Amino acid sequence: MNASANAPLTGRTVAITAHRRAEEQAGAFERQGARVLHAPALKLVPSDQDDAVLSATRDILASRPETVVITTGYGLKRWVTVAETAGLRDDLVELLRETTVYARGAKAKGQLQSLEIPCEYTGQSGRTSELVDTLLARDARGTVAVQVHGITDDQQLSRLSQAGFRVLTVAPYEWASADEGSRLADLTRSIAAGEVDYVTFTAAPAVDALFDAARTAGTYESLLGALRGGRCTAVAIGPVCVQPLEEADVLAVVPERFRLGAMVRAVSEHARSESLPEGS
Repeated sequence: MNASANAPLTGRTVAITAHRRAEEQAGAFERQGARVLHAPALKLVPSDQDDAVLSATRDILASRPETVVITTGYGLKRWVTVAETAGLRDDLVELLRETTVYARGAKAKGQLQSLEIPCEYTGQSGRTSELVDTLLARDARGTVAVQVHGITDDQQLSRLSQAGFRVLTVAPYEWASADEGSRLADLTRSIAAGEVDYVTFTAAPAVDALFDAARTAGTYESLLGALRGGRCTAVAIGPVCVQPLEEADVLAVVPERFRLGAMVRAVSEHARSESLPEGS
């Protein structure tokens, strides 16, 4: 794609680890002048155990939980789709309309709205812990059903159980490797060598996948050195995504809004600020 010579990312290399919407992300960065590398780390795949999803759905329908927590829009969409295969879609949607539903963020709330399901509370931080904090602040205890997202947040589920909630879960999808050949390992080498200016993440597990690839390739320490030393800047789309970077003492660019366009703008602004003469 064409970009003007004075575009903010001209001469910069941006590495993308996302699988979903990667072409859209690449196009947005290229329009800002960037050279783009793509090394997908993980991808969302439907659970290969639909029987388990249906069994969990039947348990939830029978238990009539007081609260249901929806963590992702895709997870809710996939859950309803699986329920429909067993003739349970209407029962599930009716249950969700009758109970108290919490959404982890805007995408989850948007999917609820598309199904005309009222949302009692929408998280602002994007963290499951915020929803758990809100639930624990209530006097009442009871049954809570949680749609988990790819990798189960056992810590937050344990907090609910220890506080006296009966916790049910349903996992409509999971994460799987999206790495093809040695692209992820090659990316770790490029980052370690200072050949990448920015590396973007749209999901926390992708950070762990890159770190694991670096350990296997023998580049982990040099990759961390590049990320910590500023030779490559990590970019995380939101507060959940940035957590494993923070745990590794890596500073990251995080947009104010958890959106792809906002992430691209944040990187462009960061590049502009880096290009300014000292004292400007």
